[in-house]
Amino acid sequence: MKKSLVLISLLTFTCTVLAEAPKLKSKGEYKSDSQQICAKNWTKRGELDQRMYNHCMKGQMEGYDKVKELHFYADQDFYSDTAYPYCIKQWSKRGVVDTRMLAHCLEKEVEGIKDVMYYRKQYDEAQVNRIVGRALSRYGSWNMAAYEVKKATE
Repeated sequence: MKKSLVLISLLTFTCTVLAEAPKLKSKGEYKSDSQQICAKNWTKRGELDQRMYNHCMKGQMEGYDKVKELHFYADQDFYSDTAYPYCIKQWSKRGVVDTRMLAHCLEKEVEGIKDVMYYRKQYDEAQVNRIVGRALSRYGSWNMAAYEVKKATE
């Protein structure tokens, strides 16, 4: 019985470790998404405001660079299991991703996990974990989890 439990635990751990990190779209795919978003946002009565479209595209592609930078965390559970799925769901519509807002969301999620880790050192770790667990199940966001801990400890 003990051997089968150990084997099941080992297999579960192995599967968890081997789980794939979330994959990013290619730069071209994000650019295509950005073109759709910027054209929609800056076309009025059938006429494209080229200056604002260009500004929008610049911001979207800066967002792409930031998303790539933040994707450094892709092999960590907090990012691949919670932060990235939360943000991609928030900032995708019918498969089109708003990269600028995705980057902003991911930055807030990374800051949220850093805040949670800080709170775990500053306050009762078990209490912080309970608050975080409730917040993650309710919101699915590390940023909101950090907010809930901060609110509870003030």
